[in-house]
Amino acid sequence: MISSLIRANANKSGIYLSLIYDIEYKPTYIKKSASEPASIKKLKNEIKGVTWYQANSEINQIHKITELAGYYSVFFEFFNGKKANFRDGYWLNRSYIERAIRGYCEIWSKLSKNENIIHGDYSIDNIIFTEEDLIIIDWEHFTYSNIPKGFDALNLIYEQVYILSLKQKLSSKIIYHANEMLKRLKFSDCLDKIFFNSPLDAMQESLSDNSHIWGKQLSKLPIMKFNKFECNNLDSKINLRNN
Repeated sequence: MISSLIRANANKSGIYLSLIYDIEYKPTYIKKSASEPASIKKLKNEIKGVTWYQANSEINQIHKITELAGYYSVFFEFFNGKKANFRDGYWLNRSYIERAIRGYCEIWSKLSKNENIIHGDYSIDNIIFTEEDLIIIDWEHFTYSNIPKGFDALNLIYEQVYILSLKQKLSSKIIYHANEMLKRLKFSDCLDKIFFNSPLDAMQESLSDNSHIWGKQLSKLPIMKFNKFECNNLDSKINLRNN
């Protein structure tokens, strides 16, 4: 097999990412490895998330795990598919957003009201889209938490709203579409009522109250970059107050 380093210590994570090819130079596995205790802990937490996801989606991702003294690595299956460009923003990515919300509901609708589980970075950038399905990847922030259902889906929606807001004002068609996504989450029993009236404000509060999950990365999250005025403005337009 041939190995090619793709990413080294991104965001000072201490995790190294390599693409593994077979003898015909066909991508076969994604390898993640770490050698520092904190980095190994992150990688092991990701395995917990992937294992939970496998059990609820029947999509197997883990091929092999190697654990030695001061070293930990995982071979993930390589999936042929497409990754949307999250920098395109909401409107250009609306079909991917719809598929991501549908995929979220397929998994999280199975949970009971007492099961509060988050991916922690549910983003267009962390989904591989195939012709008929989608695969959620990068479970580093997987957590059994007190954050209510719907959090991850809203994170994806508002991330794309934020990216678009850097380029242009939000149009009525985008606001309408975002509201339709909230309705879909609600009617699929995948959105806690805490997010009905002021979803963005409730999201920021959930992030702040659970800052230990993201650590120093918290302030870098797109959803935390909305100021109070922007937050109130969006919450007056995107909500389920009358639904």
